[in-house]
Amino acid sequence: MSHSARLKVDPENRVVMHSHPTHILAMNYVHELDEKKFTYSLWEMCTECIVVFPDGIGVLPWMLCGTEEIGRATAKKMEEFRLVVWGMHGIYGAGKSLDEAFGLIETAEKAAQIFMLTAHLPRLNTIKPSEMVELADFFGVNYRKDFLEDHLNEEF
Repeated sequence: MSHSARLKVDPENRVVMHSHPTHILAMNYVHELDEKKFTYSLWEMCTECIVVFPDGIGVLPWMLCGTEEIGRATAKKMEEFRLVVWGMHGIYGAGKSLDEAFGLIETAEKAAQIFMLTAHLPRLNTIKPSEMVELADFFGVNYRKDFLEDHLNEEF
């Protein structure tokens, strides 16, 4: 279902990969499972995040895996996102190749690792919203402006 849904959005997304990255999962336990907030927290961890997954990350609450219900919910999210987190379980990533799908998941996992390594510390530095806009503009990516707009006002 996820593959079919993703192909309708981008016929070149021939690969859908599911995995259980440790830090993405750990983040599920200490971060709100809200797509905008989850995505923003990852975007502010690594320069490349807004460039690699400008469409953000879809997030599902915990659901029983192996069911038609979670399959349908994941497919629906895949219409909008190339990355979908299954709460307390894992992540789905879609791409044109195995390397692209894996790289997408790996980039989110690296950002989640940095988030988790610093979660208990005061963050003195992060990538600012205006810097994210600058990155997206420079690399010509169409990012989820609705995932960033609330934070642009906080910066000033």
